[in-house]
Amino acid sequence: MARTKTTTNPPPPLVNYRESYSWASDRLLAESSTLTSTEDWKDHLKSEPVGKAFGRDDDAYISVRPCVPGEPVCVDNRSNNGEPFFFFYQTVFKRVGQRLPFNSFERELLMELNVVPAQLHPNSWAFIRAFSLLMGYLGLSPSVDVFLHFFEAKSPGNNLLVSLSGITGRVLFSLFQQSYKGFRGKFFRVCASDHDRTALDGFPLYWVEELKFSKAKTLDELSLTSRKTCQVLANLGMIFNTADLIKHGRDPATLARYLGIGSLHHLLYPHTLHNSFLDS
Repeated sequence: MARTKTTTNPPPPLVNYRESYSWASDRLLAESSTLTSTEDWKDHLKSEPVGKAFGRDDDAYISVRPCVPGEPVCVDNRSNNGEPFFFFYQTVFKRVGQRLPFNSFERELLMELNVVPAQLHPNSWAFIRAFSLLMGYLGLSPSVDVFLHFFEAKSPGNNLLVSLSGITGRVLFSLFQQSYKGFRGKFFRVCASDHDRTALDGFPLYWVEELKFSKAKTLDELSLTSRKTCQVLANLGMIFNTADLIKHGRDPATLARYLGIGSLHHLLYPHTLHNSFLDS
C-alpha cells in the first residue's frame, strides 16, 4: 500500500500569519499540513480503499488539493485569492471513510455545532458516519435533532478540536479509536469545482474562534417523528461497534448481513418491508 510522504516538521511560514490572525493561539498557528505536493495527493488516491472519499466518477463537485507549505489550519480565503475552501484531515477520508461533498445532514450538523470540518475530532466524524449508515439502513434520513439527542459537543480546552460524546444512558456507538494519534498536520484543502460553485455552501468553512456548546436535546424538544425515532433507537438496547459499522458500511449488502435485516427494520416499519438503503 502506498503511503503519503510526510516530513517531520512542515516548512516555516512564508508570511506573517500572526499579524493576520492575531486571535489564534500559538499552537493553532503552528499547525500546518505536510501534504503540500501533487505527489502527496496521488499517493493518497493510491492508498484509498474501495469506496474512497474522492477521486470517484461522481466527485466532480469538489476539488481536493495539496496545501501551501507552512500555512496554518486556521487561515481563511484571504490565503486563497478569495476562493472559498475548507481544510479536512486526511485520516477522516482514509480511516473513517467520509465522502465529499457533504450531504444535507452533515452540513446542517456543522451549522448547528458552529464548527468547521477540521475543527471536529476524527472520532466525532466516525460517530457521524456511523449514525448516517445506521439511519440509512433503517430507511430513514439522518436527522440533526435525533443525532443531538444521543450526542453533545464538548469544549476542546487545550486540544483545539471539538469532540462529540454519547449521553449517559442513551449511548448508541462505541468510541471509534481509544487513542487517536498521528493525524495532526496532515490535511488537504477542499474547494468547490467549476461544475458546482455551491458545493461548499451551508456550513462554516473557516476556523470558528468563539464556539458555542449546548446540552443534548431532550425528547420534549423534538418533533413527534424525531421523538418516535429516538425512542425506537433507545429501545434497541444496543451499543453498536462504530469501527465495525463503518467497515461493513462500505457495501449495503455487507452492512445488512452485519446488522441483520429483520432485527431492526420491523421496529420502525411494522407494516412494510421496504428499505430505501438497500434499494439505493
